[in-house]
Amino acid sequence: MAIVNSVATLTAEGVQLIQRIGVVILTATPQTVTVPASGSISPAVTRGYARCKIYNQSVAISVTAIQLNATDGTNTVTVDEWAPQAALAITATAYCDITFDFIFDTLPSATAGGATGTLIFGGATSFNFLVFTSGAGGTAAGDFELAVDP
Repeated sequence: MAIVNSVATLTAEGVQLIQRIGVVILTATPQTVTVPASGSISPAVTRGYARCKIYNQSVAISVTAIQLNATDGTNTVTVDEWAPQAALAITATAYCDITFDFIFDTLPSATAGGATGTLIFGGATSFNFLVFTSGAGGTAAGDFELAVDP
């Protein structure tokens, strides 16, 4: 499967679009999916949209939460978290497709961090989607994307 209607369609021209398609989602909880898969986002970013789609289960698997974290390589900020009222079973006819929007503050590296509630000036260089699941050894597929601006 692939993403047909990208979150990039929600933004202005010139955004960076970064995707990881078809990631195998296991019942090991939480599973961390880093975007980009290697390297870092350049230039660093402070705002945008993120999308996570979990689908195509092979054996019973349910999504219990999805958390989005941004990092500048030193500091990490939790940007958003989604948790359904009850575990969402991924089946042949049911899947989850979650979109987050975000913006965060930055300061020069000497003053950035948790004490000031900021990332290092320039912003995030990578994002981690933490996928929390339950089930008896099931798997599913996941598509993850970012449409981001400096």
